[in-house]
Amino acid sequence: MKKWVIKKVEQVNQNLHKNRIINALLNSRGISLPKEALDFLNPKIENLFNPYLLKDMDRAVERIDLAIKKREKIVIYGDYDVDGITSTSILIRAFRKLGVDVSFYIPDRLNEGYGINKDAIDYIKQLATDLIITVDCGITAVEEVEYVKELGMDIIITDHHECKDVIPNTYVINPKRHDCTYPNKNLAGCGVAFKLVQALWMRYNLSGFEEFLDLCAIGTIADIVEITGENRIIVSQGLKKLQYSEKCGIKALKSVAGISEVTSYGIAFQIAPRINAVGRLSDARIAVELFTTTDEDKAMQIAKYLDQENRSRQKIEEEILNESLIMIQNNFDLTKDRVIVLSSPFWHVGVVGIVASRLVERFHRPVILLCEDKDGLCKGSGRSIEGFNLFENLLKCDDILVKFGGHELAAGLTIEKSKISELIARLNEYAKEMDVEMFLPKLYIDLEMSSEDITFETAEEIKKLEPYGFGNPSPIFYMENLKVLSKRAVGSNNKHLKLILDKDNITYDGVYFNGYEELKDKEWDNIDVVFNLDINEWNNTKNLQLLIKAVRPHSRWVSEYFKSNYYRYLKFMDNNKLSYCNLDGINFIPKNENFLKEFVYFKKGYILVSSKKSLDELKYFIDFYKINFSKNDGFDAQFIVCPYVDEIDFMNSEVLIYDFLPGIYEYEKVLNSAKKVYNFYEEETLDLIDDFFEDIKINKEILFKVYNDLLYNELIGTIDELSVKYNINPYQMYKIIMTLKNSEVAKVFIKNDLLKLVKFKSEFENITVDDYNKKIEDLKKLFNKLKWEV
Repeated sequence: MKKWVIKKVEQVNQNLHKNRIINALLNSRGISLPKEALDFLNPKIENLFNPYLLKDMDRAVERIDLAIKKREKIVIYGDYDVDGITSTSILIRAFRKLGVDVSFYIPDRLNEGYGINKDAIDYIKQLATDLIITVDCGITAVEEVEYVKELGMDIIITDHHECKDVIPNTYVINPKRHDCTYPNKNLAGCGVAFKLVQALWMRYNLSGFEEFLDLCAIGTIADIVEITGENRIIVSQGLKKLQYSEKCGIKALKSVAGISEVTSYGIAFQIAPRINAVGRLSDARIAVELFTTTDEDKAMQIAKYLDQENRSRQKIEEEILNESLIMIQNNFDLTKDRVIVLSSPFWHVGVVGIVASRLVERFHRPVILLCEDKDGLCKGSGRSIEGFNLFENLLKCDDILVKFGGHELAAGLTIEKSKISELIARLNEYAKEMDVEMFLPKLYIDLEMSSEDITFETAEEIKKLEPYGFGNPSPIFYMENLKVLSKRAVGSNNKHLKLILDKDNITYDGVYFNGYEELKDKEWDNIDVVFNLDINEWNNTKNLQLLIKAVRPHSRWVSEYFKSNYYRYLKFMDNNKLSYCNLDGINFIPKNENFLKEFVYFKKGYILVSSKKSLDELKYFIDFYKINFSKNDGFDAQFIVCPYVDEIDFMNSEVLIYDFLPGIYEYEKVLNSAKKVYNFYEEETLDLIDDFFEDIKINKEILFKVYNDLLYNELIGTIDELSVKYNINPYQMYKIIMTLKNSEVAKVFIKNDLLKLVKFKSEFENITVDDYNKKIEDLKKLFNKLKWEV
């Protein structure tokens, strides 16, 4: 479960759009001027930036122009991911149109790895090459560039990766150059290649550079760069080109993937994985052939091969994932380890990056997976979380790495196997410097919606924010306190949940994909929902629909649930068992918010809560941390309210006692079955103990009043009704009734929730009441002693 976070965005301009929701969404995307809003909602090709604003673009175009005039041989040096493949394909198609003698080279992922290498340079030289143009790589290849020049060739670097302090001494086109003032710093590698083509077309006064936008859109989406500003134009216009593209490779790939309507989602999850598969498992050059061929039969043959390789990749991915999970379980302590680094000689270097992403999603911490070779070197990929810059932290480990490169959230690296343990230690130390909140998975919400906001007009206007992607995600909304009218399983294998919800007497249809198992046993009457607003069309009828992303019980319902269940479960803590155990093994610490958050976020174990006053403090955690009453539920870390310690299996995990346990006996039970025990302490703890025992003790005056009433009348009502009548809590009322019954003072008849008490044979003098004095005295001695020690 994730913590729900509603984004706090200053509404700089309230007049960007007539619709309140769209206006707020535009502000949240950093748009503050009406023209910016207009450009965002209507991304046009004419709003692309001048490519000559890129540093060295003019020099690079001059060098290419010289090559064209002298009929020199040009080789495109690419990369094996989607960005590199589409970048290569863009330049191949462009130079062929210009009549250039052009070929390409893409390094083998397994044998060569990422970037330029000297063996590849030697091979390219043998092709009688005059000019090398890199795409999506080269910005860190300082030595390799000098080697190119020593062999008598020129080289142009086009890249978009982070720059180190020293960049190659040649033509370098990279918007992230420290001396480059280009407005769009977030171009993908294919975006930089596209800008080079745009500049060449301007140089030769040619029209039609837009035809390369389809390939550029694929690479831009796949490389997960921000779909804002110029990238939004590239993707928006590129998707239109893709829908009707005549490129036989694109048509074949759409056919194999079963895509009729092209969307950014379809590119990211259907097209891109198939392209990536060949780069990961076999030869990325095949994908370049797909995008550059004019033979439709050949294109379909290649597309089917890509589909087959993708299926193989999925199988390998599952195998590596399962092995990784076993290694994590056996070798890592997830309550302490902030960074996961794994290695194996049996993994495929082309697939570990995907698995690392899945592990980050599961464990929400940085993950690096490495593939060991026979020479003691390990190559692999890492993925990270927001707040832990993987590139910057690897840079701090530069002295123990053979090679590395990447971004804030993703990186590739090579390291000697003997240095892995040091890498783990260092990265964990750097991660400990982070705010512990960073390790809490979060669900970011754009806006809270009211009933007035959910209209067809709003839903239609929201669609104008497409295409979605990184930096411009599909808007996520929040609505609270909806009454659940009905819920039922739908879809194949009943995995999905269909809900009918009510808010302000307006009924809403909701669909929660894969949500049935999560909610089937939840008896929540009022819920909060996170959702996308959608228009569902069925049988020529349109209906508004909430595509639900997450559900939680409404806070007011939770408060009432806590209150009613607290008194219901108090009976499991009510006993007179005594103990004289030595409690030196318990770590008593002052209540500490950061300690609590770390305990919760890293799921260190169980948190036991005895006082009803503590319940309000736990509402913050209801989104993402399970809360149970009396006993634990499965293996998940969780809060346990009114803990029945005789029945809890602590499974040798850590335990945090949030306030107190009701006696030394309970402390002994926990101490003997938990791995480690902490107990928060504060000045109010003694008062909380007094309040707790007041809640479970029978007031003899009330007991006598109930007895006296029974002498003259039957008592009829529910526990709650009778507790209100005598001004005591429901548990005390329950206890009085059971005391009268057990002492044979009254007979109790039950029908549903309704009770009828009738005077029986015994008299008031025969009633015995529990005496907690000794238990309270022992407990208070413990905390009074603590008062002076902590």
